[in-house]
Amino acid sequence: MNMANTTGHRIIGKPLIYYEVLDSTNLKAQELAEKGAAEGTIVQADRQSAGKGRLGRIWKSPSGSGLWFTTILRPQIDPKYGAQATLLAAVAVVETLAVAAEIKGTIKWPNDILVGRKKICGILSEMYLNEAAIDYIIVGIGLNVNMAKEDFNETLSDIATSVYLQTHRKQDCKELLEVFRISLEKWYSIWLAEGFERIRAQWLAYNGTIGSFVKVKDNDVEIFSGIAEGIDDYGCLLVRNIDGSSQSFDFGEISIRY
Repeated sequence: MNMANTTGHRIIGKPLIYYEVLDSTNLKAQELAEKGAAEGTIVQADRQSAGKGRLGRIWKSPSGSGLWFTTILRPQIDPKYGAQATLLAAVAVVETLAVAAEIKGTIKWPNDILVGRKKICGILSEMYLNEAAIDYIIVGIGLNVNMAKEDFNETLSDIATSVYLQTHRKQDCKELLEVFRISLEKWYSIWLAEGFERIRAQWLAYNGTIGSFVKVKDNDVEIFSGIAEGIDDYGCLLVRNIDGSSQSFDFGEISIRY
């Protein structure tokens, strides 16, 4: 797998702004983006006191054990395609795990990276508009790197994992972030130059969702169930239920029946 930087110049991670502690890298990235921070800026924290997950949940992000960071993007594209940024980032995370640690991750739509059936990474993307155009998108990544089993509470230990638990080797977070930066740079450049199709193909190759029976939930309330059949041109999940009717979803989360 070629991880060379093919863009000719560096965008992602220039600059990289590091903090010992933040409440949330997404919140800080939003603040900096509103002040005009350049595209590609990465905000990283060694520890988050109130890391953001989907639906207002808290992402556990202790010191020295993971990669907690947010990237600011300013794509000049139609806002209706903005949700594709999450799928693009998911592809970059799975590629990073494979290249840096020989871990086979899979993508659970819309924003989780799993190893087996355990979550190793979560992604939270937020899009902000300026009138009818995208002003910026912030893409937050929470990747469990050096967390041992005792670092997870009793509830999480059954559903979460880390790079260390999968490889039994401590990882250099700085090196892991650099692999991710190169991967995201590559896929982001492809997205801007060519559109979504190559990213969708790679997402489908990495996914652990399509072909499974899923329950789609909104705020933990089931709103639809059926077989996940694919993702459309906007990054929405296509689900067909038992009576043959199909719906697409650009919101919510899913549970998969194994």
